[in-house]
Amino acid sequence: MNIEQEVIKRTEAGQSRTTIKDALGITDWQVRKLQGKAPIRPQQKHIVVDVEEPVLRSGIVRKLRSGWRNLGNLAESLHCNSVTVEAIVDHLADNGYMVMRDGPRARIVKEPETAGKCWTDASPLMPDGWRKIGVIADSHLASKYARLDVLEAAYDRFKEEGITDVYHAGNIVDGECRFNKYEILAHGVTDQALYCLDHYPQRSGITTHYISGSCHEGWWMAREGMDFGRYLAFEAEARGRKDLHYLGYMEADIKLVGPNGKSSFMRVLHPGGGSSYALSYRPQKIIESLQGGEKPAVLIVGHFHKMAQFMLRNVWTVLAGTTQDQTPFMRKHSIEAHLGYAVVSMQQDENGAIRRLVCEHTGYYDRGYHETMILE
Repeated sequence: MNIEQEVIKRTEAGQSRTTIKDALGITDWQVRKLQGKAPIRPQQKHIVVDVEEPVLRSGIVRKLRSGWRNLGNLAESLHCNSVTVEAIVDHLADNGYMVMRDGPRARIVKEPETAGKCWTDASPLMPDGWRKIGVIADSHLASKYARLDVLEAAYDRFKEEGITDVYHAGNIVDGECRFNKYEILAHGVTDQALYCLDHYPQRSGITTHYISGSCHEGWWMAREGMDFGRYLAFEAEARGRKDLHYLGYMEADIKLVGPNGKSSFMRVLHPGGGSSYALSYRPQKIIESLQGGEKPAVLIVGHFHKMAQFMLRNVWTVLAGTTQDQTPFMRKHSIEAHLGYAVVSMQQDENGAIRRLVCEHTGYYDRGYHETMILE
């Protein structure tokens, strides 16, 4: 089958981009590129439009943010055909906007679904029940305080340890708001996504599973209804990066299958709220609030920029640390930053329970200290 001809044929038949990519098993990016090569023929029922045309696209986004809209009526009000509007709405949904559909109606919401799907961990399981993962959080890429040297060193270590799966507990980029706009190196969703793809480490055989937080990249969700995590995954796929896997918004559950096929689960969490006078206090309150029977065996916590490991209510808890230096905001609120990452080894018994867990944190200091070590 000639993919290009099939795309053109389906486009002429009025099929949406989402329908075409699902039917042919290709990406949205590939569909758009192939549609752009299609000549405009007199017999075409619909004209191929650029779904990224800014004026029409922004008009549709503005209308959908205001509430439910009938797409047929919306097309009339914007003086275009319904096929064009459908294609743009599909593209918005594929690019991270939280589009809800109800028959012919659609709207953009700013309240995303939390609790990501329960994915199954793919890291190698030893015959004795041990597995090893990498843990990292709060990289805040595009911030001038981000420590790319720590991030690169973390992935060098993960590679040396033979780790195949790394879990990132949120705030992969710094986002943009009124109080950090002079501290970021890239502005806007697209530029920060591209900056992330250019600078986030990539190592053969390692997949990074990440969540997005309600702060930083979550600010776009609150303002525009844009799920940055999904958008980053789309841009990564378009550029051939297969090593970034989006787990969901704020939290995600990871199934850990033991040597006998029985399992428990790990939760990756990016909570809200500030730090407390004791490192463990806020994570302890989170665990205490969990309903009985729904507690994870392992809890990976981002957001607080702290490194620690403890157990409470039979939940092994790892605070993931950060790869961002202390910012002016953190100094203002007397918040310390623990620079580093963790290698976590855990062993499951015959019932799938996590009986042993070893968390090895690696800490870093100011840039000058490590630059001096390199020079020496």
